[in-house]
Amino acid sequence: MRHPAGVELRRSKYRLLGLVGQGQFGQVFCALHRPTGQLVALKNLEHDRFPTHKFLRELRFLLSLQHPNIVTCRALEHTSTGRYLVMDYCEGGTMRGLMAEESRLSLPHAISLVKDLLAGLDHAHSRGIVHCDIKPENILVQLDPQGWTARISDFGIARLSQEIKVQEGVTGSPAYMAPERFYGQYSAASDLYSVGILMFELMTGYRPFSGTPAELRSAHLNRPLQMPDSLLPIWKPVIAKALQKLARRRFLSAAEMLEALQFAQDADLSGATGATLKPPLFSTVIAPPSCQFKPTTQQPLEQAIIRLAASQPASQNPTSGWLWQATTTQIDCWISTDSRGTALQLQTHGVAPAPVRQLLVRPQGCFVVMGRSLGLLSAAEPAARLQVIDSWAQDRAVAIDPTGRWMALLKTEDSPDASPSRSRLPRQLTFRRLPEAAPAWIASAAIPVTGGEYLEMLALDRRYLALFSQSSNRQGSATAVSLITRRGGYLGSLTIPLALCQLSLTPIPYRLLATDDCAGTVLLLDLKPYRIRRIWVEISPQFLVAADWGYILAAASGRLVFLDQTGQQIGQLNCPAQITALAVWQNQLWIATWELDRGMLYGIALPDLGLDLVF
Repeated sequence: MRHPAGVELRRSKYRLLGLVGQGQFGQVFCALHRPTGQLVALKNLEHDRFPTHKFLRELRFLLSLQHPNIVTCRALEHTSTGRYLVMDYCEGGTMRGLMAEESRLSLPHAISLVKDLLAGLDHAHSRGIVHCDIKPENILVQLDPQGWTARISDFGIARLSQEIKVQEGVTGSPAYMAPERFYGQYSAASDLYSVGILMFELMTGYRPFSGTPAELRSAHLNRPLQMPDSLLPIWKPVIAKALQKLARRRFLSAAEMLEALQFAQDADLSGATGATLKPPLFSTVIAPPSCQFKPTTQQPLEQAIIRLAASQPASQNPTSGWLWQATTTQIDCWISTDSRGTALQLQTHGVAPAPVRQLLVRPQGCFVVMGRSLGLLSAAEPAARLQVIDSWAQDRAVAIDPTGRWMALLKTEDSPDASPSRSRLPRQLTFRRLPEAAPAWIASAAIPVTGGEYLEMLALDRRYLALFSQSSNRQGSATAVSLITRRGGYLGSLTIPLALCQLSLTPIPYRLLATDDCAGTVLLLDLKPYRIRRIWVEISPQFLVAADWGYILAAASGRLVFLDQTGQQIGQLNCPAQITALAVWQNQLWIATWELDRGMLYGIALPDLGLDLVF
């Protein structure tokens, strides 16, 4: 069976999982090493744009560079479809992706990336290799719990310092090129000039010189450097020396620039007052616009709602949707009687036999997951009572596929008398098929699943399941993801170098919305191909909601942030009370609140918020 993201490479031990980039000389793919399940990057070097002598030349450079801040080349892969460099995979994309207009990296994290870059260049320069094309697009990033690690890539136009000092033609990126590079000259100092441009951009949000290639050439050669007032004085000498027009006036080596950078950082920290706190990842540049809290519907609550789930109305019947709500044990359903969802009728489904953990909306209706049982609220009979369709002796995690045809059960806890060694044994994962007319079970299968502490289990689509578990290693906490077919086939696993806290499926296939223990951010996690993007949202979300147009994040205190599908912030909203549950239904945002002994269910029309979206 094919991998959900799989594309076959003929006669190769690698399975392509998706295109992740387009380089100067070919495409870059995320791929899975079949024997080990390890993720790698395959860089396809096209014959017409990257002839054999250049291919072998870059391979020679990469094989001589082994450093944590340089993307390592692991092997060479020849197939009938082309030639590939097998390289380390960096799930965070390029540094350009961190330079968003609405937010900027905080100074400590920007400096940390520059230091990574200088450490990698010092290693390359010590081996006589000059990169010649340092720019954000050629700097890959890997996520870690503290932020990111920068790694230099793309040595396609790199030069050896022993080679001729003047090259024919000019290659590179004019926005980051040292003055001498426009005359075909280069040295280690040329790379440091590019680092100076990149450092200036990270700290200010723009480059010191801009314009057309001709204007950039003139500016690099002749225009004096202008330092903005927003740049702290302690950093100006470092940038000024790195951006000297004459190469001999710059830092003598990457190590010398790194030392100067560290000295300035230590001096900056010594001048700070107060307790030393963990620095935020981002500093605010452009805050999203505030939206006015104007609910179209307000329903008083007698008990705190802990879960909300919505089924969207059918196109032929705009009033056919339901909004299910659950308190600790009570299940109710709101039925709309108009197309805007402002007129509601309450249907009571009775008392659940155990605390409600999940509400999962599927074609059959709303499945109610409790600790040791599963119930169903039928969509065919909205007024029907909750029907318990199965139960089990011990607590189980439950996942149901989007079509409602099968479910997966996972034992999440060991027995009380289990020994420490026995607690490490594989837990049992069981698949059962649900017919379209539940509740009868049809078939079951069981497979062992290994991993650390259970976190979440999600049915990605009607064929594949993802199991998330937390573990610890020498580098810190991490999250392991196991991919499994509905028939119990094990596809492989990957390790996310973050301790994930929450996970939510999105309408985009194989994309998840997630949080980790990093305050003020949210993660967009793609499994096909594997990529992670960290987005500044300023709040620490406790509630995640994915809609067709984007995402809604909310803190329990009442602050909400709206993102479009690209992750750009498009609005924010303040709710007057503490939030207990959130859902989107009929282009309305539904917010359940509870404080002390009173609560409210608010319905807010999303088109009325003035978000930059078309509803």
